[in-house]
Amino acid sequence: MGADTTLAWFGGEQQDWSMPKTNAFVTPRYPVLFSIVSAGTSGVPTGEAELVLALLVAGTPSFLAAHRVPDQAVEELVASLEGGDPRVAVVGTWVGSEEELTGQMERRAAAFISLVCTDGRRITVARVMGEGSDTAPNLLARHVVRQISRGVQVPDLVGR
Repeated sequence: MGADTTLAWFGGEQQDWSMPKTNAFVTPRYPVLFSIVSAGTSGVPTGEAELVLALLVAGTPSFLAAHRVPDQAVEELVASLEGGDPRVAVVGTWVGSEEELTGQMERRAAAFISLVCTDGRRITVARVMGEGSDTAPNLLARHVVRQISRGVQVPDLVGR
């Protein structure tokens, strides 16, 4: 039985407060290179490790990203990544973002980039923000997945 996502109502129309439906744009499978940086090295705090990732796109290391994880999650993540080549999934959605000049919140498109391992584990590695409030989230996500397929580096996308 699924969770009830409707609120109590007293007459009138019933509202559905479930999560909005989002589309994930998914790449083909890519080989992944990764390393683990342990706590105490390169500024990684105690109790954490850093997962450094690179996808091989057309045989060239690309999609470089670093992701902090708790120490106790490292073994499971390594097993997932060693289980086969992951896909990249990019989901676009609206997020609140503080506007630089006025300090007021505005709605902006964001694309969340995740690796989807063959065992189903999702590892979210980056967020790319749209440049203005008029960018549609699905168009931003589609743009990001196309750029990743071309070998563009994640830090270059995040700077958008």
